[in-house]
Amino acid sequence: MSGQRSRSARIAALVLAGAAVGAITGCAARNLPPAAVPEPSVDAVVVTTRVPQVVDRAIGLLDKEFGKAGLVPLVKYEPGLLLERGVVAVTDPPGGTTLPRGSVVRVVVAGEPASLDEYVRGHWETFVGTGADPKGTVVLGVHEGNGLPGVVEGVERYLKGKPYRLVTCPHSRVELEKVVVELGERRFLPTAATLKFTLSIDGGACAVQMRADLTDEETAQLMERFGAKLVIERGPVEGRLRG
Repeated sequence: MSGQRSRSARIAALVLAGAAVGAITGCAARNLPPAAVPEPSVDAVVVTTRVPQVVDRAIGLLDKEFGKAGLVPLVKYEPGLLLERGVVAVTDPPGGTTLPRGSVVRVVVAGEPASLDEYVRGHWETFVGTGADPKGTVVLGVHEGNGLPGVVEGVERYLKGKPYRLVTCPHSRVELEKVVVELGERRFLPTAATLKFTLSIDGGACAVQMRADLTDEETAQLMERFGAKLVIERGPVEGRLRG
């Protein structure tokens, strides 16, 4: 509370100071042409949201609830918790907390991962995602600098003898999830509000994959903005959209 009071005091002081300056310079300003006021930058807009109430609910609801909220859930499995496997034990920050969209929320889930996808999901600081090559080999995207041997080797119990190979990715899974959230805000192009597109994260490609019917200019703008974090497949979109 003391931090909030001091912040309010600073804001009040600035407002009073601004009023005083305005009173002093107001007469002179009447004789000057109005200044051009620039439009606010899209990047400067901060959209807030609330952490979903997911405690005591199944992990399967995380993608839906956090997707709607525009937040990135960073999951950690805890086998020692006296809860049913797959149940959310706690979130940090807690449900109802207001955060900027794209923020990371830590989510503790009871039990151990039951599949390769869950294991990867519980280690996003290491893994970017999974994929498969034409020969059926499992491809694991690993964030460079975070390929901890024990964590990477832990996938073998879930692969059950299937061959796999590693791909080193320059960006983390959390970074790519934030790209998904940003694209979901539909502020990345003038036509974004009505644009149909699909999004997915490909661990083998180390990027967010976007399918949309874009022009050359629109494609160039997106690639300049997101770089290697985004791979664009141009064409019409059918079916249910994530974006």
